[in-house]
Amino acid sequence: MEDIIELILTILFMPFEDKHNKLLLKMNKKNNKSIRIVLKILLFIIPTSLIIGLVGLCSYVFRGYWF
Repeated sequence: MEDIIELILTILFMPFEDKHNKLLLKMNKKNNKSIRIVLKILLFIIPTSLIIGLVGLCSYVFRGYWF
């Protein structure tokens, strides 16, 4: 089961891997350390909140209630 999930996640996220690495390199070139930290936090929070929102929306559509 874990192998199937890993394969699905690899297929889904592989096209974005190069863009993610380029974005991290651009962020590391910033001189101000506080800006780098904020950008890295946002890079994690934004996709996470989108995934949680999609899970909640699908749960609402298919089961009729949130989570």
